[in-house]
Amino acid sequence: MPVSGAGVLVVSLVQLAWAQYEIPQAAMVPKGYVTPGCFQDNLEDNQVYYQRLKDMFNPHQTNTYCGGNLSLNVNHPCKWCGGQAQMTVGPVINQCQWSMRAFHWHDSSNEWGSLTQGVMQVYLASPNSLPWKVSVNTIGAGGVWFFPMGWPHAFLCVSEEGCNYVLTFDGPQAVAVNDHMLAQSYSSLPSKIASFVQGMTEEEWATAKPKVDSVVPDFYVNVNPEEFKWLEEELALPAAVNGSDVEVKDNRPNLGVNVEVWNIRTAQFPFATQMSQQRIKLGSCGFRSPVWITNANALMTVVSGKVNAFVQGGISGGFDITISGTTYNGTNLEANDAFYFPIRRNYWIEEATCEEGAEAEVIVIFDVGDWVGFEMADGFGCRNTNGLIVKGGKGLDFAHEAALGGIQCPETVPNEPQLRQKEQKGQLRRHRQDDAMSFLQQPGSGDTEEKVEL
Repeated sequence: MPVSGAGVLVVSLVQLAWAQYEIPQAAMVPKGYVTPGCFQDNLEDNQVYYQRLKDMFNPHQTNTYCGGNLSLNVNHPCKWCGGQAQMTVGPVINQCQWSMRAFHWHDSSNEWGSLTQGVMQVYLASPNSLPWKVSVNTIGAGGVWFFPMGWPHAFLCVSEEGCNYVLTFDGPQAVAVNDHMLAQSYSSLPSKIASFVQGMTEEEWATAKPKVDSVVPDFYVNVNPEEFKWLEEELALPAAVNGSDVEVKDNRPNLGVNVEVWNIRTAQFPFATQMSQQRIKLGSCGFRSPVWITNANALMTVVSGKVNAFVQGGISGGFDITISGTTYNGTNLEANDAFYFPIRRNYWIEEATCEEGAEAEVIVIFDVGDWVGFEMADGFGCRNTNGLIVKGGKGLDFAHEAALGGIQCPETVPNEPQLRQKEQKGQLRRHRQDDAMSFLQQPGSGDTEEKVEL
């Protein structure tokens, strides 16, 4: 298929950006343990791995905006997972049209955003003008963004219905501790330095400073809609993308029952080198089969419906081996409730109600760009005749059966359909007309996942 002149230009832009922007080699490696700064006694006894929205805290008086309805909710890092969770979450509800999360940055965590309602214009500034000076992107519901730590960013809700989204961080500190607000930085500078940085005289800065001081306590500010501009989007290595353009449906067998799974990894979202996402949709009584992630911690947030979540093995401290052998759960988790899955712990998720027509959806965010999971049904189950262990695989069914107390796998097991390998060539694809207009690379051929068309 011939490539248009515009297509050649975009390919060149992407190749140039890749050439200039050094992608870290740690896309499959979490950044290492960081202390959450929890000092209360008996943290190891706090083996709770979920937090409900109602138990999270609002770090600033964000309810002064949007008619008192806006809330930024942040989970308590010291009130779950023995105070040792390496990820945090911040669901934001009812950010109204023309309200903006003001420019800020994070000192010790990268940020992954998942937009669940509305349309957002997203801004990210690079410290060294690579791969661009500023990335501006507009995304709709289902869109995601990735912001590296230390990079200033902001996002403006432009839809009349307002915006809801989930912020997930690959650091253990609450977002309120981890934030550095641009307005606060200016407010604290001596006059001669602030005026120099702004390009003002000290007299001009003296007039401007009270306005800056007035927004220092707030995470959000209001933008005058008459001054708003639809800015040209960054097409090469965008920092925010629409899910409909990058999600890849996971068609592997043995992922569960009455379940659909979509993935976004670095291969689909090249700028996001250190975080990634799996979206899971469950039908009535459906479940996502047990899996443990060998190279990443994970944090699940409920988007809709009700789910039960389970993890086998908590975060132990000292010599207490009972924690690593215990199953912890959170039941009837609802929208914006969260559950933490520590690295290399077996977990599963199920729709909680089993009511006719019930559905639930969750997102699971990983603290690496390319996670690796061991599917329990693939390697250690009689149902998979091509598994790693049992009949049809390496022939280690005798060892598998002995390890489970001498069970006998049936001679006839359910015949799961094999994965249909869909050939995919690397190409560039334009967003749908109702989405932001940008170009993204699809996965190359031979992937074990299929590009989902919504």
